[in-house]
Amino acid sequence: MNVDVEFHISHNYPWAKLPANTRQLLGNSQKEYEKCIYNYSVKNQLRFKGNLIRQVRKEEKKYYEGLLKYSQDHLMLYPYHLSDIMVKGQIGRASCRERV
Repeated sequence: MNVDVEFHISHNYPWAKLPANTRQLLGNSQKEYEKCIYNYSVKNQLRFKGNLIRQVRKEEKKYYEGLLKYSQDHLMLYPYHLSDIMVKGQIGRASCRERV
């Protein structure tokens, strides 16, 4: 992924506010930008709320399940900074224990 695209995702730029040169990097495809948002969010273990991922994925539970699976598959540390969400039961205690 391009550094410019990552910069705009990390600063929560929606598609409508992207500069023309960044849109061109994505082939003027909003779907491609949404894929980049998802990949960036999962790789960096971002919270659902307060980030662009919320506009791309509608189901918070599925997002966190995908994040946990990606983290496990890529031998990343458990996202303890998200434990307040995981433990509260939005994903479910059993599913978190099974993945850890």
